[in-house]
Amino acid sequence: MTEKRTEGRRPPLTGGFVAIIIFKWLKASAFVIFGIVALKLARASEMPSAIQIADFFSISRESELVHHVADLIASVTARQATGFGVASLLVGAVFFVEGALLAVRVWWSTFFTISLTAFGIPIEIYEIVQRPGSTRRYALLAVNVAILIYLWKRRYEFRAGAVGNRLANQASTSSG
Repeated sequence: MTEKRTEGRRPPLTGGFVAIIIFKWLKASAFVIFGIVALKLARASEMPSAIQIADFFSISRESELVHHVADLIASVTARQATGFGVASLLVGAVFFVEGALLAVRVWWSTFFTISLTAFGIPIEIYEIVQRPGSTRRYALLAVNVAILIYLWKRRYEFRAGAVGNRLANQASTSSG
């Protein structure tokens, strides 16, 4: 069935698009938080100890993870932390823009998100090869492949007018 669009009105976003937008914004938030923390650490006179990290997060001072994080932070120079912080803020901005463009239904936003998501999949596969025991990496890969498939099937959904409807109908009938 073909939905007719009324002039000036957009149909509501489907649940899949809402989930993708939320996922992109959550990733953006994580990268921005990491970037801010990295930039703050770059300006710190001394790096925090394992005890300070544990106290800040109100977790056990004997936690192996806390000591691992403290060792990792101690091995990073201020210049590296600045680089990580700036890069993380830029990546966070890209994820935010992806979600925002999808939210306002810019006609090319699906293609933009497909391209960026596809670009990240080889990186995720490389990370899985490096650490095959990480279930988090497999889960992220699965989510991004699902996003890729969903957006590919609906890549013409935001196109206005008869051309967009015709392209969307052709895509849906040819893909399944």
